[in-house]
Amino acid sequence: MTSRTGLEAEAISRLTDGVQPAGIRAILVQCLAGEVAPSAAISRMLGMENAATVRAAIDDVTRRAATISRAGDTLVRDRVDELTQIFVEMVADLADVSDATKRSAPAPERESRPGGFGDRGEVRTSG
Repeated sequence: MTSRTGLEAEAISRLTDGVQPAGIRAILVQCLAGEVAPSAAISRMLGMENAATVRAAIDDVTRRAATISRAGDTLVRDRVDELTQIFVEMVADLADVSDATKRSAPAPERESRPGGFGDRGEVRTSG
């Protein structure tokens, strides 16, 4: 009989086979094996590639989990679902931060003014 670890490894291989770039695939394998938390895996992937590339890889694995998973792949499918959900939440949070930044007031002028703060944060007094 094949061990549970062997079945998980087979499922992970099936779901990640051919995912590019290879660095992203390696992180996905670690995440789906339960070695790396989904949020940490996403952060690492975003540190390597842009959000569109990371999303494409996650979407590919999610699609595969929905279409080629086997009955015994439930733990790995659950990890894929968690990864997908956390990615969606992280992207929404990033979009919210980006929108808020765009709507915020213009940056203060960098020129020093008498009685104000200079470029290095020092207080300047007039006179």
